[in-house]
Amino acid sequence: MKSWLAKEQTLFSQHITAGNLPHAILISGVKGSGKEDLANWLIQVIQCKNVIQGAILQPCRQCKHCNLLLKNNYPDHSTVIPEKNLLGIDSVRKVSTFFEKTAQIGNIKTVLIPEADKMTVAAANALLKTLEEPTNNSIIVLLSDEHDTLLPTIISRCRLFEIRPPSGELLAQHINVNNKNQSAFINLSHLPELSSDELANEYLLFEQTFLNFLTHKEGVTAVIKMVANSPHGLRWLEKVVTNAMRGLCGWESSIQVENQSTLLNNNILWHIYNQIVATISQSKELSQANNQFMIEKLIIDIDNSLSNANIGSKH
Repeated sequence: MKSWLAKEQTLFSQHITAGNLPHAILISGVKGSGKEDLANWLIQVIQCKNVIQGAILQPCRQCKHCNLLLKNNYPDHSTVIPEKNLLGIDSVRKVSTFFEKTAQIGNIKTVLIPEADKMTVAAANALLKTLEEPTNNSIIVLLSDEHDTLLPTIISRCRLFEIRPPSGELLAQHINVNNKNQSAFINLSHLPELSSDELANEYLLFEQTFLNFLTHKEGVTAVIKMVANSPHGLRWLEKVVTNAMRGLCGWESSIQVENQSTLLNNNILWHIYNQIVATISQSKELSQANNQFMIEKLIIDIDNSLSNANIGSKH
């Protein structure tokens, strides 16, 4: 469990002990902030039959309820997973049906929606009825990277808990970042790859592939596929270009670009950066299918920008 979650754990523990845990809980925080860990801990404590007491309650992890939860076989809990990157109305209606049935082995029924941001408008409206007319002994937990993207009516019917990890050097200390260049520019958006070795290696491959594209105009198809297939793709594009600009300026950066190619300079990188930022802004309003088209257009536009820069440098 991430160290900065202790405050939320303590608060939830107090609510559980007092018997006044909200029926609907919305946990918001950037990717990697630990909201999934917090939600899973909360549900385990709620369902555990032999909770270990303390300022922060802990599940025993030995009772039948805990064992079934850990094996994803607990009959009184349901996790709602999006299909094809969208959470549709049918999935949300199943939540209502689930809550209407009596608990089988426990006293409380719990539902976790780990990607509430992906609810369609119809699904969100269907969820409102469940939030407005809760059944007895039921808890629903929604997770969101950016809760402002949810319908205001959804937010208003939930108790909102915002996870705010430390930033800068303090964050680097919490997650044991030892690389000076890496810690110099650490921020909350970098949490996923900084807290996961697997994701960190994925980012390094991403960085290498995209830098090769920027410096040699090679692998446009590979870059499109790479960005489209990663939930972090657009953010990583921005990160690579930002660090490349810092490297060209001689500032501390995890990327030191050798300016041997006529394609790269800070002017063209600044132009590409603005293209990426504009696309990120648009992506928050588009469906997944449109996002795919948007990503393809972005990479082709970057390719054209590099081509124009190269042509200009020859005159």
